[in-house]
Amino acid sequence: MPLITLDGKPLPKMMEAVVLEKQFHLSYTKIPIWPIEKYNDPDLILIKVKACGVCGSDFRYYQGENPWSQHTMGVHLENPPNIVLGHEFAGEVVAVLDEKNKKWLGKNIVPVCSKVCGKCSMCRTNRAHLCENTFHMGHAQGWRELSYYPGAYAEFAPAWGSGTFEIPPGVTFEEAAMMDVLAVCAHAFYRANHNQTMPILIIGAGPIGNGIGQIARNHGLNEGNIVIIENSEVAINIAEETGFQNIINSIHKNVSELIEHIFKKTENKKIFSIFDSIGTDLSFNMGLKVLAKGGTYVNLAVHDQQVKNFNQMQLSSERKITTSSNFSMSAYERAWGWLQEGKFILNPWLTRISLKNVPNIFEATVKNPEKRSYFKLVILPNKNE
Repeated sequence: MPLITLDGKPLPKMMEAVVLEKQFHLSYTKIPIWPIEKYNDPDLILIKVKACGVCGSDFRYYQGENPWSQHTMGVHLENPPNIVLGHEFAGEVVAVLDEKNKKWLGKNIVPVCSKVCGKCSMCRTNRAHLCENTFHMGHAQGWRELSYYPGAYAEFAPAWGSGTFEIPPGVTFEEAAMMDVLAVCAHAFYRANHNQTMPILIIGAGPIGNGIGQIARNHGLNEGNIVIIENSEVAINIAEETGFQNIINSIHKNVSELIEHIFKKTENKKIFSIFDSIGTDLSFNMGLKVLAKGGTYVNLAVHDQQVKNFNQMQLSSERKITTSSNFSMSAYERAWGWLQEGKFILNPWLTRISLKNVPNIFEATVKNPEKRSYFKLVILPNKNE
């Protein structure tokens, strides 16, 4: 199937990209531009990447984990070599395969970076975000054996025309590239109970925690009912800059002290919804001690580890533990509406970097995480060093 390009202009044969060749080995190099006409899917389009967010899960792929398979399927799948990471991106459509997608040529868009099968039991029961047959950008899921696996740490990236949203005036490429994050946050929020009069607790105020807090605010929760626990000065500063007030710095505090601080913030009310993006033994046991009757504990950080000192009595009175994986399209569309309405504060999150700097930043971050000075990286492929 031949490519259809804007004004019939030919595309370059090579492009700059950052390739995860193997565990702990990222390479800034040139690779062939994605041959979407050979991927046997007429819905594919090609996008010139203008901005690509660096997801926290990308660091886990770098270290040899497979977060998608752990969260979605409950198993670890080995990562193949030569993955181009990057699933949070926005850009300009430069080529399509199908006539029906010609309308996107030259448009500034943000894509949903996955495509489900539509046939499995999950897809047929309105849980397509758990489809095991998903094709996904940025981590090799679903693709047959390829020389390079598609992602957006590159000058160009493929996506699907059927999951494309046009970026309106007033929304920047960098903001649009945060849509995957915001959709994950919205989906997680809807996994819990909603009660505007009851406090929520956010454990970990990275982009996911901060985003969940902003979504709670968009749902009408006042600042007094949003309690945040965080130990990073960078994340605490961003939380304050994005309007949150009830922040507990967990540095040098044990579980008993943290619980005491939580109840001070909530005026001794227990927590109706807990969102844990840390997923440690400490956060789990602390959270269950403050969870209200009928409350929900949402774990967004599923690790392959045992939970110590768990007592089933902690789930009495219809308390619930659940997880949150990926996002539903209804959550995506809700978050997209809020982004267009200007209801997210995102610019303070962002530190802009070039493709060339990605390998060094990954290496430095993993070696010395305590020295991390940024909150959320966004790659600008056209940015000079």
